[in-house]
Amino acid sequence: MKKITFIAIVFALIWQANAENLERRNELKICPAHLIAGMLRVDYERLLNDFSSVGLTAFYSFSVFSSHRYSHRLDGQVLGFYRLYFGRQPVSGFFLEGNMGLNIGSYYRWTSWPWRSERVYYTAFGVGLALGWKWYIPRPGIVLDVFAGGGRVFNSNSRNMSRFPRVGITLGRRF
Repeated sequence: MKKITFIAIVFALIWQANAENLERRNELKICPAHLIAGMLRVDYERLLNDFSSVGLTAFYSFSVFSSHRYSHRLDGQVLGFYRLYFGRQPVSGFFLEGNMGLNIGSYYRWTSWPWRSERVYYTAFGVGLALGWKWYIPRPGIVLDVFAGGGRVFNSNSRNMSRFPRVGITLGRRF
């Protein structure tokens, strides 16, 4: 009788863990490294099934560089992405990401007369790829992403604005 009760309890716990995992389909994450550097990046991800998801990233830079050394600066970004996961657990492990988004930034341009520089603001559309790894701890619902990649900007008129980075270590919660 004790064996049957033990097996029933284990089966019920496994069932509850799987049902709880299937109900949690949303993730909200932030990047602590960006916060330290004076930038805010928030990621929202919706899990479609056990091996794919879609999401939206919003990025804004609060830091102001007054030096002319920084000829190009990415001030903000709104980026949509699709991720394909190859891990053993549902929606975790190694992933490949395709993204596209809108980049907002500025750069310095020298004027011919009078000789001085002026800041020019731009808005550009880009497409990119990233590779990464996701860890998921089911009981508290904590998610950690580590990824790196980049993208190409299509409607840029300067060499400095032709690429954008897609890197980060994000920490969040699945709900």
